[in-house]
Amino acid sequence: MISAFLRSYAWRYRGQYALGMVFLLATNVLTVGIPWMQKHVFDELTGARRADRVHLYALAIAGAALLVIVVRTLSRVLFFNPGRTIEFRIRNDMLSRLLHMSPVFFRRWPIGDLMARASDDATYVRALVGFSAIMVLNIVLAAAMALAQMVQTDAWLTLYCVVPLVLAVMVLRTGVKWAMGMMRDTQKLLGKVSNVVLESYKGIAVVQGAAVESAFIGRFDEASEAFTDLNVRQAALRTFLMPVVGAVGNLCIFLLLYIGGRHVAEGSMSVGDLAAYASYLAVLVGSLASAGWVVGVLQRGSVSLRRVWDVLELQSDLPGGTVPLPMAERGVHLQIRDLTYAHPGGSEPILRDLAIDLQPGTILGISGPVGSGKSTLVALLSRLSPAPTGAILCDNIDLQQIADTDLRRDLAVVPQEALLFSRSIFENIGFFDRRDQIDRDRVAHAADSAQLTREIDRMPDGYETVVGEKGLTLSGGQRQRVQLARAFYRGFRLLILDDVLSAVDHDTEERLLGVLRAQIAERGTTAVIVSHRLSALARADHIVMLGDPSGPQRGRIVEQGRHAELVALGGVYAHLWAVQQQHDSSEQAAVVDPLAVA
Repeated sequence: MISAFLRSYAWRYRGQYALGMVFLLATNVLTVGIPWMQKHVFDELTGARRADRVHLYALAIAGAALLVIVVRTLSRVLFFNPGRTIEFRIRNDMLSRLLHMSPVFFRRWPIGDLMARASDDATYVRALVGFSAIMVLNIVLAAAMALAQMVQTDAWLTLYCVVPLVLAVMVLRTGVKWAMGMMRDTQKLLGKVSNVVLESYKGIAVVQGAAVESAFIGRFDEASEAFTDLNVRQAALRTFLMPVVGAVGNLCIFLLLYIGGRHVAEGSMSVGDLAAYASYLAVLVGSLASAGWVVGVLQRGSVSLRRVWDVLELQSDLPGGTVPLPMAERGVHLQIRDLTYAHPGGSEPILRDLAIDLQPGTILGISGPVGSGKSTLVALLSRLSPAPTGAILCDNIDLQQIADTDLRRDLAVVPQEALLFSRSIFENIGFFDRRDQIDRDRVAHAADSAQLTREIDRMPDGYETVVGEKGLTLSGGQRQRVQLARAFYRGFRLLILDDVLSAVDHDTEERLLGVLRAQIAERGTTAVIVSHRLSALARADHIVMLGDPSGPQRGRIVEQGRHAELVALGGVYAHLWAVQQQHDSSEQAAVVDPLAVA
């Protein structure tokens, strides 16, 4: 994973990292060089030598300090900037992977957890390749240079000081091991908290309608308390570990004064050596303190990298092919051949032995009871679920073998659940293009075809009206028609409507179907309409009725033909048509003469 990550993301910035390493090396050379100059200042002041060079050393120290600021800043820029770019690329790549996953995947994987991976985890990966990288290199260089100067100044004193430092490293190593497991659990709990919040916000209307706010607050409290408790435990661990470093630093200072002071008194060390040694010791202890902090960042970054990489390694569970679908003006010739399909892990097929031949320029209507397999068939036709090989053909090409770009170019699917973005109606209709590239005339024509123009004109901001999250400011019928306008804007050779007229009134439905029928006749395109309302299917060229899921004809075609033929047949379709007509007549009578009911 790490090698693959470095090859895919970090290797291209190797030039910047190399130059940053040069500036980092210069930073540490200057940092260690300043105590060396301080040593000569003290020796000049306390020795018999002339002290007129002190001001030269002072100027050199000031110049070195200013230069440290410059080279340290450059090193951080060169290390940090690639980290931010890598974070940007990771988030884009994660989104790209997720956009190629099927709806089934998102039912299995909590959305809140995916959000946590794309936000917090991606940020910690940035810290891993930016902040952590420079800090690890800085600690190694600074500690090595300081230790070398300490040994050169007094090897025995250095040995005494290193012993407690090694003990502190061992304690830190044990604490780091404990913290690693806590880091993993923390990231998982963060995903759980995010998921609880997301579910609550998405279902806020249901929560408020049922007056169960306290129950959802309780769920959040439970997840939040678990997350808080684990963070408190991590803080307690850090509270124990960090004073260890401080205590060791104070012990080293004691050893320096006790042993180094004796060496100065004996004449084996000068006052300048003692002063420089104290600075080297401060660099070494500071590196150890930084190491304890950096290890935490490394831990969280490595855990986050694993979680991010799980998403980046996802392989699309949607079928995809490479065979091009030739461009044509006419509609798709759609063939379904002996289609039998069961959901993965299911014991019984949802669809059985379906056979349909839909010529270009015709409309197929599909109806049936709840659970009869209508939505499953839509998922197969739109290739959101993999159909058996050779069971569905488009222009005599197996649907599973068609290149994805070609299929999406010619296929328009309007799903049952109307999903609009919290943007303007204009942007929602033309969302296939960037805002500055949306064709206003096409948007207006698409809205008119979807019978939306009059309602949009009555809105205060017209096409610029922002519809809110999921289109909450629009009625159900308006949301469905905005989705339908998207399809008209995009254009299609094959149009699939999954019960999208359920929330529109009868008159609007008639006008929509009239426009759809006219456009299909004009363009020669092909359409599949799935609906419980048989009035939406009455103009179809061919209608199929799927069997009752609880009966022996489950998943099979029990009746098929044109509307008039099925009504004359006197079967399931005719019975359902009569019931719906009677219901529609009752509703219209109530609207026309509401006082008659009273």
